[in-house]
Amino acid sequence: MNNPVFLIVVAQMFGTSLWFSTNGVLNQIEQIWSLSTGDLGLLTNSVQFGFIIGTLLFSVTGFADKFKPSRIVMLCCFLGATSNALIVFEEISFTFVIFSRLVVGVALAGIYPIGMKLIISWNPQKAPNTLGLLVGMLVLGSSLPYLIRALGISFDWQYTVILTSGLCYIAGITIYLMGDGPHLVINKKPSFRLLDQFSELSKNKKYIASAVGYFGHMWELYAFWTCVPILIAISVSQHQIHNQEFIVSLLSFLIIGLGFISCVLGGILAKSLKSSRVASLSLTFSLSICLIYPLLGNVSFFLDLVLLMLWGFFVISDSPQFSAISASVCPQHLVGTALTTQNCVGFSISMITIFLTTHFHESLGLYFVWILLPGPVLGLIFFSRQFGFFRLKTC
Repeated sequence: MNNPVFLIVVAQMFGTSLWFSTNGVLNQIEQIWSLSTGDLGLLTNSVQFGFIIGTLLFSVTGFADKFKPSRIVMLCCFLGATSNALIVFEEISFTFVIFSRLVVGVALAGIYPIGMKLIISWNPQKAPNTLGLLVGMLVLGSSLPYLIRALGISFDWQYTVILTSGLCYIAGITIYLMGDGPHLVINKKPSFRLLDQFSELSKNKKYIASAVGYFGHMWELYAFWTCVPILIAISVSQHQIHNQEFIVSLLSFLIIGLGFISCVLGGILAKSLKSSRVASLSLTFSLSICLIYPLLGNVSFFLDLVLLMLWGFFVISDSPQFSAISASVCPQHLVGTALTTQNCVGFSISMITIFLTTHFHESLGLYFVWILLPGPVLGLIFFSRQFGFFRLKTC
């Protein structure tokens, strides 16, 4: 393949479109299974919990560093696409839908973090740039179901789900045909003992600082993405905007999808500013917008839209930088385990804020977004203690 990095990031977008495939059609499926707003959090958290199970499996067993990442990604794409497609049958119970979404989460654990190792195997020297593209495609993939729904607003919701599954099958085939990069390091004698795997990582102060910064970022990220349609719906209703379902779907895609641009720009800026500075600045801007949104929200629909777009831009731009830093400060034979472990803890944290925000947004009003504040604040403090806020000569 002439451009394997391009193929990987496009396949990543197709594969991760499974993440919010049900969120994009929530208005339709909530009528079928009589769902509440809290059930939106349950749908999202079932994926997060499945992702945690998957990352634990890869971390504890050492599979992430024992087997070729291209094979893992391919199998997980097929598993996730099949499980996602099963929910199109309206006769199934909501319990089965939750189980299906959990399996999708397990599959995504082999698509996203293992995809990081795969793309690094092709060009480890440009990890900040390539990981920026990879995470950017995760962003586009996550927002894609909203676009599909907006464009096909008159079609049955099943078409959105089937299309996302089809894209994921294509992703798996593409990754299989492309294979692994020349810089891939396979750990031929991986440890299957949890303490053996984590002992080396726990002594690495730079890895711990990067991971804690990532954890703060994750406290905010997925809860924000989950609540984007809620925040838009509140504003649309407040200002009496017409075509509400179309507007909510389209703007959800745009606000979440803007993160693609910030991930790519963050990778470019990391060449001169360094990854640590890009990550610190991203956390700072994101927490600032989170702080002021309830104070300025609903003043006008235009102001709401501007604030949400800025938030969508900065909320994700630090993610590839944290991953690049973690990968660069770890031994090569532990990169897969380090990234999957970091993702596992981060997604565990995200479940807390997804539950809190979806259950308390009605009682707290717009101030419910302040639930997200502690993450980026604490993440910035702990990360800066090791790397410095404006230090240029760091990772």
